[in-house]
Amino acid sequence: MISINEQQFLETLSTQSKFGRLPPEEGGGLNRPSLSIGNREVCDYFCRQAEAASLDVAFDGAANLSAKLKSANPDARTIILGSHLDSVPNGGSLDGSLGVFAALEVLRTITGNKIELPVHLEALSFTDEEGRWSDLFGSRALAGKHTVSTVEACLAQAAQFPEDLAAMRKIVPGGLTPQAVLTAKRPPGSIAGFLELHIEQGPQLEHAGIPIGVVDSIFGRRSLAIQFFGRSDHAGTTPMHLRADSLVAAAEFIIQAPQIIKKQFPNCVLTCGNVIAKPGAYNVIPEETTVWVEFRASTQAKLKHINEMVTDLVKRITATPEISFSIKKHDYQEPVAMDNAVQAIVNETCKKLGYPCMTLSSGALHDAVLMSTVAPTGLIFVASKDGRSHCPDEDTDTQDLIAGANVLLHSTLALALGK
Repeated sequence: MISINEQQFLETLSTQSKFGRLPPEEGGGLNRPSLSIGNREVCDYFCRQAEAASLDVAFDGAANLSAKLKSANPDARTIILGSHLDSVPNGGSLDGSLGVFAALEVLRTITGNKIELPVHLEALSFTDEEGRWSDLFGSRALAGKHTVSTVEACLAQAAQFPEDLAAMRKIVPGGLTPQAVLTAKRPPGSIAGFLELHIEQGPQLEHAGIPIGVVDSIFGRRSLAIQFFGRSDHAGTTPMHLRADSLVAAAEFIIQAPQIIKKQFPNCVLTCGNVIAKPGAYNVIPEETTVWVEFRASTQAKLKHINEMVTDLVKRITATPEISFSIKKHDYQEPVAMDNAVQAIVNETCKKLGYPCMTLSSGALHDAVLMSTVAPTGLIFVASKDGRSHCPDEDTDTQDLIAGANVLLHSTLALALGK
């Protein structure tokens, strides 16, 4: 049974982690947001490695970067493997990058073993998954979800970084114009499947002592701005029992909502990510307080029930004449199921290779969300040490990295050969 070149793979991961690396005095970790010099450097490294393996390398009109291993049949469909090479500020070296360079290693392994497949294979890095200027920009373009107006809005955000945008426009065919970005859409039916290997970014696999996770769904999410309205008064002269303090009402929500999630909604999450109190003076009772709330769950039904819980809780807290409220919706992402047949392939692959695995959901968004709209899609996790991610301490055990790449390799072969 073939396997990846472990030394080559680990050396590639180590080398790519040096691009965009920050010194300790700047917080450490990686800083290579989409379009940035660090992002361009790691893309250039990917190109050099792919070309050395005699793969066809190209950017598409949305700045997605791919290395292709072509089938003898020019009309064959394509299996895409990949993730992203951009990072959050002070991020880790495996988030996204693992999936891209594991995909490259799969193509190198298949080439090195002279395996001919009835499909094209493509290792791909999507543009701006992390959202420096538009999250999931590249996968959205490839899946055909952009319009001229949405691209124009995204590029208006990217214009905040004129030097980076200008540099990428020199590299990408069509210069990242709206019309060029739309050409990244793949023809309907041309993609036979998509597989993404990723670190879990959470603690479940490590706590279970299991190296591989087979993702069954990606959480949907709701973002709300909840406003509590009270009355401004002098903080020194207004007795406690006569106050209409909007911040106190908000604080009750912030304390109670997570407790209810823990008790009534297992495996769901809710976060109060920001609080703004007005007028914002230490000697004035807050008249208006806004709480930014996000919650995530694996099904629409759970999201609906959490939304109802949030609304009921706010109503109970404000059930006095002195305090009122408003709730405004800001973001809405449906839960996305991974393809059952692809999950079965990954599970069977783990069994054949002797790697324990477990099924779990992903609380984080991935490019697999968009790819699932155009092709059978699978998402494979490897364990994250201490559940850490989006930080310099992000790490995964070496043997788990190797296991993940081998699972990706043999899942790809099974999908390609229809096994």
